[in-house]
Amino acid sequence: MIDFIELLRVPSGEGQGEYIKLRPWQKQFVVDLYAPQHSVSGRRRVRRAILSVARKNGKTALIAAIVLAHLVGPVSEINGEIYSAATDREQAGQVFKFCRQIVEADPELDAAGGGLITVVPSTKTLVCKSNGSFYRALSAEAGTKHGLNPSVWIYDELAQARDQELYEVMNTSQGARKEPLGIVISTQSPDPEHPLSKLVDDALVADDNTVLVHLYCANDDADIMDEAAWRAANPALGDFRSIDDLRALAVQATRMKTLESSFRNLYLNQRVDQSSPLIPRSEWKACQTGDALRPGEKIYLGLDLSAVGDLTALVGVSAEFAEDRIGAWHWKPQEWVHDHAHRDRAPYDVWARADEGWLETPPGRIVDYGFVAKRIAQIRDDYDIVGIAYDRWRIEQLLAEFVRLGVDAYIDGKDNELSGGIRLVPWGQGFRDMAPAVDALEASVINRKFKHNGNPVLGFCFSNAIVVSDPSGNRKLDKTKTRFRIDGAVATCQALGLKYREVEKPAEATSFWAVLDPNQQY
Repeated sequence: MIDFIELLRVPSGEGQGEYIKLRPWQKQFVVDLYAPQHSVSGRRRVRRAILSVARKNGKTALIAAIVLAHLVGPVSEINGEIYSAATDREQAGQVFKFCRQIVEADPELDAAGGGLITVVPSTKTLVCKSNGSFYRALSAEAGTKHGLNPSVWIYDELAQARDQELYEVMNTSQGARKEPLGIVISTQSPDPEHPLSKLVDDALVADDNTVLVHLYCANDDADIMDEAAWRAANPALGDFRSIDDLRALAVQATRMKTLESSFRNLYLNQRVDQSSPLIPRSEWKACQTGDALRPGEKIYLGLDLSAVGDLTALVGVSAEFAEDRIGAWHWKPQEWVHDHAHRDRAPYDVWARADEGWLETPPGRIVDYGFVAKRIAQIRDDYDIVGIAYDRWRIEQLLAEFVRLGVDAYIDGKDNELSGGIRLVPWGQGFRDMAPAVDALEASVINRKFKHNGNPVLGFCFSNAIVVSDPSGNRKLDKTKTRFRIDGAVATCQALGLKYREVEKPAEATSFWAVLDPNQQY
């Protein structure tokens, strides 16, 4: 098995064209998986295997090598069905792409050069006609997988699965096979109740020689700057896993606590609570420069409208790439100021009386959106509004107030563009829209581009803001994780997210995203 894998060639990148060289830890996994045999039947003993390592430790390449070994190598069989499974099409496509590149780099494998394997890109399939076997990449997004009869399946990054449906389909569909094999190669899930966590826990304690688990992770109490902890979770560290890259990520995680839980999960392979504060107080204070928005300049706005008597927030950010100067406006219904000051432990009354006008308190028990619309119209007179990122909640009421005031506004992508009108851009609160917005905020803070004037209402919102992560490391703000208001922080993320979705980086500037993990998986 090892000899076969090491006859395959590196398809791209460093070492392209050279033979694959398995590392000792990879060889050990292969040996422990394929060497043990039943004393009577002589068949492979292991039926289920788990290899759990931190991100960027060559999981995709190892999966591809195992796939090809079962398709045309020493563990192939007649009419075999080999599947790699992933949560989404993109991840599934990465495994197929790697397999395809290996095949096309070797004339003995590629049917186009007289070899054994035919590549069918349209269905992400490799076919070996000589033994009737095929490999196919599957994703959980592509609908039902019932009716399959896999001889071997490999689940890539099971930690990202939202449920165990695809895993169960693969796991229960091998009854007709003499030597069925299922392999999970994944970073750990942060959730102890996730199907992967259950599988790992069971494999570690069960007295079952048909199940194999190799788990590389740091101790729960490990310091994130401890290189020994890095090595415990990253067996490829210092080899094809860059220690400089990991060190840079660790340094960022020490400064931004929102990054620590993600770092521990993705790079120390620990199970950790994926919720954390948005910005440490020390970082917030370091960004207080007194700088403000400048009259007449282009700005982006983020708007978080409130329900009933809660806080409504509007935050602006300068449009120029070089810095992110912040301005903020907040509203609280007058009749709730006293009661909610006690409930939220926030001096709303003091902020409302301040000469700076930190908090506007329109009369009544709910925020009159007419006040918000009027303020936006005034802001338009003072600045050049490029766009407003808004949560869809109650937006129709705000649009009605614009009409009443005679203010032209239109929803981007839905309405016809109005010359001179205010452009409203829908901005969801889920991971898709908020993950890049949170990334933009953190990069801005780390690079000291983020500059605010000490607005206490905005500071209060940031002090309460909690970030949660999904299994892929994407993050968003979660209002359910805190008792107090975070509306200003939400609006800030929306404004920054829209800005960096649209503003191009000057060619001579240092990459804005250089401090961020690009979340690539290999």
